[in-house]
Amino acid sequence: MLEKLSTRLTEIVEQKRLKKKLEQNLSSVQNELKEKTTLLESLRIRLEKEKVDVEKLEGTSLTGLFYSVLGSREQQLEKERQEMLSAQLQYQQMKYQVSYLEQEQNNLSQQLANLPDVDYEYLSLLSEKEQLLRQSNQSIANELTEIEGKVANQKSEMKEIGEAITAGKAVISGLDQVIESLGSAKDWGTWDMLGGGFISTAIKHSRIDEARNGVQYVQTKMSQFKRELADVQNTIDLEINISEFATFADYFFDDLIFDWIVQSKIVDSLERSRQAKELIDQTIGKLENHYRDSQGKVSDLQQKRTQLVERT
Repeated sequence: MLEKLSTRLTEIVEQKRLKKKLEQNLSSVQNELKEKTTLLESLRIRLEKEKVDVEKLEGTSLTGLFYSVLGSREQQLEKERQEMLSAQLQYQQMKYQVSYLEQEQNNLSQQLANLPDVDYEYLSLLSEKEQLLRQSNQSIANELTEIEGKVANQKSEMKEIGEAITAGKAVISGLDQVIESLGSAKDWGTWDMLGGGFISTAIKHSRIDEARNGVQYVQTKMSQFKRELADVQNTIDLEINISEFATFADYFFDDLIFDWIVQSKIVDSLERSRQAKELIDQTIGKLENHYRDSQGKVSDLQQKRTQLVERT
């Protein structure tokens, strides 16, 4: 009976941790969604303005006639079109992020709704187990309970770390695809500069589109990875500066989204992709080291419990 209670108590402790994690993640997603929704609206307004500017120059408005007389209409029109394209890309990227965050919010809310009332069951199990322990050897019972609690905590930490490692590897996988696409775009861009013609230009642009799509995937996985890292640091003492990591990631993505047609920008983006991969690889390495340490602690605790039972 005591062993059965201990097993169930360990399960409930894990569910309590899961509930807390889901609540924290939901709060984080909701805050980010609110911020991104506001940004999306401002980007929509900017895009509409840029479209109007282009239409003025393309049509017979006073502005268009003015630049036509000055002989710089085509130059100004090209500038306005580039600004409109930049606004459209930013708007599409933000719209994608908002959609992803809305899905995350719904998913987390559903997971929380499906959780049982773990707090009530936890208190109930504790009370029942305490009554049984009082009927047995109190000294041994207290020591076993302490060991079991430490094992449960270590396993819970391992689960948190494992989830962070998985999320980090998903980012690495996406970055590998981005790096491959950008590397190909750089090579075709070099060929294009040497007079490669229409085909090399078309292939370069195709690789840039592949990389941009890859960045959208990586950005969603990076968002998840940062949340998992925050969860880990709420549980264990791990030397990872989340704020610096987040700042680097935001700067990295801002630089990658736009202006890839220019060869120097492609080269810069490729280098930033490699830097990001190196940073995440280092972080995963720290997580894996801590995971192995936790495995060793669990093994030691389980051996201690076995020896304690054998001696009694």
